[in-house]
Amino acid sequence: MHPDEQTRTQLPASREALWLSLVLAAGLLTRLAFVTAFPIQPVSDFRSLLDFGLWMRDRSVVTGGFYWDLLNPGLPLVLSLLLRLFPASPEAVARVATAVATGLVPGLPFALWRGVLPFRVRLLAAGALALWPGQIAFSGVVAQDNWVLLPVVALAALAVRCVLAGRGHPVAAGLLYALGVAIRQEMLIVLLPLLAAASLGSWRADRLRRALLPCLLAAGVPLLLLAFQRQAATGRFAVTTEHGGLSLLGSYVPGATANAWADPLPYVASVEPELLEHPEELKRQSVRLALKAARARPVFHAARIAAFTLEFAFHSEADNLYWSLMVPGGFSPSRSGRALEFARFVSPLLQGEMALLLALFLVALGLTPLRWDQPVWLLAAAMVLKIGLHAVTTAQGRFFLPVTALQILVIAMAAGGAVGRASRRRVMAALAAGGIAAAGVCWLAPWAVGRVRARDVDHQRIYRFPLTDLPAAPKLFDCVVRRGRLVSLFYNQGTIETIHPDPSPSPGEPAALECAAKGPLPPSPPLLRLLAPEPSGGLQEERVVVDGREVPVRDLAAAPGAGGVEVRRTFSIELMTVAPEGEAISFQLLPAPAGKR
Repeated sequence: MHPDEQTRTQLPASREALWLSLVLAAGLLTRLAFVTAFPIQPVSDFRSLLDFGLWMRDRSVVTGGFYWDLLNPGLPLVLSLLLRLFPASPEAVARVATAVATGLVPGLPFALWRGVLPFRVRLLAAGALALWPGQIAFSGVVAQDNWVLLPVVALAALAVRCVLAGRGHPVAAGLLYALGVAIRQEMLIVLLPLLAAASLGSWRADRLRRALLPCLLAAGVPLLLLAFQRQAATGRFAVTTEHGGLSLLGSYVPGATANAWADPLPYVASVEPELLEHPEELKRQSVRLALKAARARPVFHAARIAAFTLEFAFHSEADNLYWSLMVPGGFSPSRSGRALEFARFVSPLLQGEMALLLALFLVALGLTPLRWDQPVWLLAAAMVLKIGLHAVTTAQGRFFLPVTALQILVIAMAAGGAVGRASRRRVMAALAAGGIAAAGVCWLAPWAVGRVRARDVDHQRIYRFPLTDLPAAPKLFDCVVRRGRLVSLFYNQGTIETIHPDPSPSPGEPAALECAAKGPLPPSPPLLRLLAPEPSGGLQEERVVVDGREVPVRDLAAAPGAGGVEVRRTFSIELMTVAPEGEAISFQLLPAPAGKR
């Protein structure tokens, strides 16, 4: 339908306002109700985002620190402003603000498509976004992936409007693009098709000349300010973080398929341990190490990428339940049981929802004519870029929330007849093909992932690494693991585990850590503490020797903040399981108490 005809068929302003209010109410109330019932506490990366925002609030927006190595500043900056306005209970403010931000998303296509798409298309898109189960169940998690939905959906809706109306909005497009990049840096690439379409409206040379400068200024000035902010905080003039190489490496190290990603530092400890003593050089060399790991197993990694891409197509929202309902420490004991029970109930429903969306999306593509002026293909291009980037770099379920949002917009346009009329026979054929393809993905993905994981065998390695007790301090101990596996490593702590034997059911091989002081230690030596001394099945034996003396494990299993055992020369930890299942144990090196330093 031509835009002029659309304008004549729009609802009166009062009814538009009423429907917009209903859409926003549906989006906001469902999410606020969910976070009220399940007030998840921020943990892991989400805790870091909140703490980064608190740093900016309490110190300065250019305060340096390790957060800059890992996080984009867009969301922490927004949180810092909100926490100035609402200083009480930062966790609750961040959680409710996230629910509100995602609850506003459904209003964007409804409002921006007025005058260019039928009311039924707008209402279907808005209603589906408002009642999107997978996002509602994740809406209390203070994640960049939730907040980036606002600029992604806004720019997508604007791009559709501009293409259909034949008129671009370069300033608005540039600002939305910059906001998306400020929150998640891969949007630099993902949003390019939408930025171009929203800026130009139509692919004419005269429009390009008129739109280029306003778009560059609108997008470039905020991004330059972000680069200057990072330079003031870290001395590095850049929009992106420095952790990309290590993040990439974590997808390619042996054993990473267990969780789709693994801590890459243990792998570095086994192949080039000298890099662990030079963090800046390690960042520079991490891409080389990732390419080396990829070249060592090219066929395996091609299969891994294909398998996990299929898996995330229908399982990503169920994976997100871990962070919103199941993560340890996320709830008080009185709520955790109810949250786990609800997660078990809703997980298969979310898998069914994603399978249905995939089928309908494939149907929508099948009904869309192959013409440059069809905005469906713009949204599909952004989806392909997002999926492709994570397929070859690193992927977690939450990364694909913007993909599902764009899926919903495409489905709404097709279901409302916005992509053109199709014969009944063609519609039935598209429905059949889409249903068969989605069912095939749902059947094939678990099988493919299982086959890939079965072939991701990490054999015994020798791990060498330094340990210290304070960040950026000189190393105190040289450590080695010759038996078992080092599975995580930080400057002062790590985890070792027994290697699960193959074939089962013989007991696991022992894991052993040996550390020796590099030189004379301070007068007040550091403390050794175990973080996970108890086995999951109760069939585990530990032996710890400190300075030649065997130490009872209970003396090393102090509560956080409590003591440990002084180490002056050497320590070793040996872990043996007497059951087929492997076990792990974590260790930590603490500085001497303040009164003894």
